[in-house]
Amino acid sequence: MKNPIQMIKQCNDNDEPYFLLRGKDLCALPAIEKYYDMVKFVVKDPYFIEEIEQIMMDFRAFRAEQEQKTHIPD
Repeated sequence: MKNPIQMIKQCNDNDEPYFLLRGKDLCALPAIEKYYDMVKFVVKDPYFIEEIEQIMMDFRAFRAEQEQKTHIPD
């Protein structure tokens, strides 16, 4: 998996917008699930598809462990 800190730095260096989702964000998992569906439809690189699937699974596991603590972050 790519280093998110490095990716954010590259975006900042290039004035490129980016979007960050946290595990505690109530809307993060549904957003990632929709993104994953679109990736499967558009992207041909199986490694990238697997990366997104793993991220989605990580968010699902976190959600299952932290159900009472998910909310819209400040």
